[in-house]
Amino acid sequence: MCAGADAAIDSPLQRLLPPGVSRFIAQTPRFVAVPTFGCFVAGYLLVVPRTHVLSFGQLGPDVLREADALVARLSARITAAYGMPALGFEYGNNVPGGRRIEHAHWHLLPSHADLAGWLNQRLSGRVVAGLANLPGGLEASYVAVRNQEGLIAVYPVPNQQRQRIRLRRIVAGLDPRVNDANWDFEQARFPD
Repeated sequence: MCAGADAAIDSPLQRLLPPGVSRFIAQTPRFVAVPTFGCFVAGYLLVVPRTHVLSFGQLGPDVLREADALVARLSARITAAYGMPALGFEYGNNVPGGRRIEHAHWHLLPSHADLAGWLNQRLSGRVVAGLANLPGGLEASYVAVRNQEGLIAVYPVPNQQRQRIRLRRIVAGLDPRVNDANWDFEQARFPD
């Protein structure tokens, strides 16, 4: 993920594309948007900071305002291209060694899946005014969801060595277009 955000480095994603085609769907000075290997629906993107951090919450407010603008712009593009609203989410697990991908990444995909509703039945969350209000620091982990109306909710979760909430699995189960078994990017790559 770290190398994938650097245009000068040849990444596995770049090797899947024809010569001269950029893997970046969009970019800003501090973020890139790329398709993910686990695109279980067309239009599934990851927004990745160029700086190595475990979660978006570890980035400063100005950087997060840039991310917020990029996510809003990409959400509008996804809605226009796929005819359905965009769902966004991040597992902000701030424990080193606590997950498979140890680089912050924001999931963004066209979906009617009600991830916030699913989380509201299990965790106590609160609506925040944009990504700049994500919890910061290494002492707190969280799940953040940007629902299809653009509202962002944050759900505090314990700092754990092993990730316990598989958000991709939950979204795959909530989206009737997706085969539930395709949630795991290591098993279901969707390279095309």
